[in-house]
Amino acid sequence: MVYLVEETALNMSEYINNKGIELIIDPEIEELPICCDSKEIERCVGNLIGNAVKFTEKDGKIKVLIKEQDNTVSISIEDNGLGISKDDQEFIFKRFEQGGNVNSTKVSSSGVGLTLVKYIVELHGGHVELESELGKGSKFTLVLPIN
Repeated sequence: MVYLVEETALNMSEYINNKGIELIIDPEIEELPICCDSKEIERCVGNLIGNAVKFTEKDGKIKVLIKEQDNTVSISIEDNGLGISKDDQEFIFKRFEQGGNVNSTKVSSSGVGLTLVKYIVELHGGHVELESELGKGSKFTLVLPIN
């Protein structure tokens, strides 16, 4: 799992750096074998990192964190970008919905990415957590069971 997440993030590092954003990859564990569809988890991580890039200004930071606890692995993508209002947090995982923040509407999006992430993670027996504050950034965490 650690290799999969690190490789996904590193494959996006040139794109991130070209946007003037710092990428920090900080796994708390060396390796962790887990039964999952690696392509689908890669898609989820890539989607969340891509969203973080879209909503983070130049000179911002994106952190990719990996932790193991209580028979689960947590993969967090944290940014110090626009953030998501409490009102918008209630529906951003619904198909074709996008946040109403004035700055977020300038970003092109189909509105299906987070729905897909949630669906894939739930198919793996996990869930998605969101912590965000408008103007201070967002942290999306994929929590997956270790089989």
